[in-house]
Amino acid sequence: MSFRFKNIMPRCPRSRGAAFAAVVATCLAATGCTSPVPHQNLASASRLYQVDNREKPYLYSNPQIPLGRYTKIIVDPVTIYDGHDAQFHSFIGDVSAEDRQIIADYLRAQFVEVLGRTYQVVQTADPATARLHLTLTGIERSTPVLSTVSHLTPVGLAINGALQVADRNGTNFGSVSYAVELSDSTTNDLLYAYVTRQTPDALDVTATIGYLDAAKTGVRIGAKHFQQDLSKAGFAAAK
Repeated sequence: MSFRFKNIMPRCPRSRGAAFAAVVATCLAATGCTSPVPHQNLASASRLYQVDNREKPYLYSNPQIPLGRYTKIIVDPVTIYDGHDAQFHSFIGDVSAEDRQIIADYLRAQFVEVLGRTYQVVQTADPATARLHLTLTGIERSTPVLSTVSHLTPVGLAINGALQVADRNGTNFGSVSYAVELSDSTTNDLLYAYVTRQTPDALDVTATIGYLDAAKTGVRIGAKHFQQDLSKAGFAAAK
């Protein structure tokens, strides 16, 4: 008499792998839902064109006026966008007017600080001075406890590691969205503009403590990136 044994090797690893892949795919889809848009009420909206750039998907660069002719910069007070396409709403509730103002003030302060390390930040317009206007268009608040816990568990670390590789924000992370408009301070000719959404690296647990921490971290990242843009474009550093 002979017996045939079926293959009864456990399939848990494959099942778990498939489940993990499904979770990562879901997180990738969820974190990609909110993206910067060329808001209709922006002064530069009609000039912005779509480019293949995740950080700045809509951008304008004046081909006729080189940034290298400028040596100083004015940083205007930040405008809080109030158009119907603003992004101050989320599943955890609307962002309050007070929180919007906190991030708007922080946005200007960080750009002044970062730009001031390299360039002359001034108050008076002249032909060698560019004017920077920032418009806060959206905030996503973090969910502090849930976000921190999701980064400390093994599965959470793995998922957020995958999100970081994909250049997406972490689970339950917040973000900040804003528009950058750089113009000639005397003629008002638009020099450079874009809309962006900034968020911390997916594995940055320090950005999960307070509900606005991720947005503030995004502001700091964005300020550094803008300074790098100016440097690459030949904007003259202070002597």
